[in-house]
Amino acid sequence: MKTLLITHKADPDGISPVIFLKMIRDNLDYILLNANDVIPKTQEILKNKSYLNYDEIFITDLTLDKQTCEMIMATGRSEMFHVFDHHAFNLIANNYPFGTAISTNKDGINECATSLLYKYLLTTNPEVFDTNCIRDYTELIRLSDTWDWAKTNNLDAKKLDDLHDILGRDGYINYYVKFLRENKEFYFSPEQNYLLEIEQGRIQRYLEESEKTMFHATLQGKRCGIVFAENNRSLLGNYLAQKYSYCLDFVVIINMQQGLSFRCVKDDVNMAEIASVYGGGGHIKASGAPMDNALKKEVISLILRDQNMFNN
Repeated sequence: MKTLLITHKADPDGISPVIFLKMIRDNLDYILLNANDVIPKTQEILKNKSYLNYDEIFITDLTLDKQTCEMIMATGRSEMFHVFDHHAFNLIANNYPFGTAISTNKDGINECATSLLYKYLLTTNPEVFDTNCIRDYTELIRLSDTWDWAKTNNLDAKKLDDLHDILGRDGYINYYVKFLRENKEFYFSPEQNYLLEIEQGRIQRYLEESEKTMFHATLQGKRCGIVFAENNRSLLGNYLAQKYSYCLDFVVIINMQQGLSFRCVKDDVNMAEIASVYGGGGHIKASGAPMDNALKKEVISLILRDQNMFNN
């Protein structure tokens, strides 16, 4: 069985499908992408027919459009594709037999890509995934990715995000493949808790320093804060949106490498709608948009005051 996984590169929700499939597939290839790269990459695989090199293809934590879904159907091999998406602004994959696209389930619980994939694997590979350890890990990822952890202040969920930053992507994957295989109960080791305590102090300093650089502005008729940041974007966005909720409707975080992040804590502001204006989308209170190379060049030209620097 040869498997290809295409998943989001940004956080533990996109990375955990790598961990889960590594636990049951010896022959696994995976491609990590930003959200705006999934459609061209999937279409490339379909057009050059490299999908025929695999027995199954999983696409997780990334959103496909109708055209790409129709291309999958046209292969006549749609049964080999499995799409697990939870982004509320576009659940188009749910209209196709290969898609499981759920943002909030029938019980009113917010889903994430990891939780959707876990439920699938629990039915296909219960001998591996029916453990308290994997169940608890999945729930912490769900709480973290949906920010439901903040409702009950479940700090264990936030710890997984921090460990991802501490260990790095490959270190995180390797550690949890081994840990989830070998343990029946989930826990953080004393060494991890020590590192997490140090990391929490660093993060708090980063939030406070980033806060000092925030600009106040009006965007799409709403009051917003704008800050440049590369690290801890979700945490920073929610920290600022919560702290300044009395005077701001939402927060925009600009990362020249990753793109735009939009965060809010108010129920009457839809981040997915605002992000869609810039070619993005996501969830009601947390969304993102890409920043292509043309826009980056335009910004560089403005900073260096030379509009012709890329014309030679």
